[in-house]
Amino acid sequence: MNKSKLIVLILLTVLAFNSCRKTDSNRTALEHAYDCESVLGPLPDFKYDDAVEIPMTKNGMTLLHNSDNPDDCDHPFAFNGSCELGNRMGRYAGINPDGTENNDVVFITFFRGSGLGVIGHKYSTGQTCFFEIDELSDPNNVPTPQDSDYNDYWASPRQMTEVFNCVNCHMASPFLHTPAVDQLRNPNDTSELMLPLTGMAPYLVVGEEWQQPHTTTLQNSCTSCHRPQCTDHFQNYPLDELVMPPPFENATSFDHSSISNADRQALRDWCTTLNL
Repeated sequence: MNKSKLIVLILLTVLAFNSCRKTDSNRTALEHAYDCESVLGPLPDFKYDDAVEIPMTKNGMTLLHNSDNPDDCDHPFAFNGSCELGNRMGRYAGINPDGTENNDVVFITFFRGSGLGVIGHKYSTGQTCFFEIDELSDPNNVPTPQDSDYNDYWASPRQMTEVFNCVNCHMASPFLHTPAVDQLRNPNDTSELMLPLTGMAPYLVVGEEWQQPHTTTLQNSCTSCHRPQCTDHFQNYPLDELVMPPPFENATSFDHSSISNADRQALRDWCTTLNL
């Protein structure tokens, strides 16, 4: 066997091994939490009352009912219910082991319906953790890793990757900016958005079960400013294959119909090779 064939065989073996690790993992939600705490520090005590309701209006007037039509509200969400009432978002600084604030880490909570999604992110390294609860009995009493019922509420890593598949949407950035969420400001510093801006900074996901965000070496007029976002989930406004620079003022101010057509097609072609 020549050297090049041997290298290919080794690479295929490594890829197969890594694939098996992700498929066969049965780690619990609590084990995932400990893994994340080793990177991000102690998880905060997440509470519904700490989160801020995301305004949902039409022509400045509060909506009275949900709508799936992005034209029915001033600031729609990216996907699912475009104009959905009652969602809340909160923000916490990280915590050092001695209890002081760690401003290198941020946690974002998103209360939707009866569930809760959380993203923890370390700015300096890009390390990111995703957490999910489908049903909360008391949104102001969210189980912490110190509680015996933690695994009863929080999704396991395997559930997160196989059911929620967070990285398929959070492909280019840990945080997805949309007109809805970019209405909110950081309560501790109103000069910045509630949802952090991470730009082209490092981004990787903590946990052996997760696929890592896809990256490309393709260099053109698009990738000089944007990371590719290979998803069709953002059907409520025309992001298509690019992550656009927030903050968003509205859902219809982006006309890309004649901008960098060849370069954008090159990105679409790359996206099709990922089989997402």
